[in-house]
Amino acid sequence: MNTREKILYQALKLFSKYGYNDVSMKDVAEAVGIKAPSIYKHFNSKEEIFDTILKNAVIRLDDNIHNADDYEIIKNNKKSLDIEKLAIDIFDYLLNDKYVARVRKMISIEMYKNPEAMQFYVDKFIQNPMKKQEEIICYYGLENFGDIKVLSTIFYSPILLAVKLYDANVHDEEELKELLRATYEKLACILS
Repeated sequence: MNTREKILYQALKLFSKYGYNDVSMKDVAEAVGIKAPSIYKHFNSKEEIFDTILKNAVIRLDDNIHNADDYEIIKNNKKSLDIEKLAIDIFDYLLNDKYVARVRKMISIEMYKNPEAMQFYVDKFIQNPMKKQEEIICYYGLENFGDIKVLSTIFYSPILLAVKLYDANVHDEEELKELLRATYEKLACILS
């Protein structure tokens, strides 16, 4: 890992724990093991570090969007969607990709202080995944069960809730996966 990558890595760790405003460039430099002025060889400001972290997160999130074919099952001789597997995979990714999990926590801290962070959260953790779900719903011909936006909301809301419950340390990961499995099993029954 080069110095620029170390700066981004340590800054993200600190931002996701303490919040952007409570971390100084000196804090980042100390975490990297360099003097504070050395950071300016790589980044012009703390804001540029934050923006770079967000840009990298966008790339990771966009690269991880699965192909709908990965969730295709045949049910009653008809192409269908394994919504349980899709939901668990999304939940796993949001929790267990260390970079994305830290960005999610950093944004959760910052979104009420920073309108750009709020917009990032809404775009990347709500709207983009819901648009992808709308595409999958259309791909499998499920739009005849109702409005696509409503169906996407019904699908994605339990995942967001489970992530927030996990972040609040209310439930452990396996317990939440079981809750999601039961939720999507019930949803699959309703759609059948």
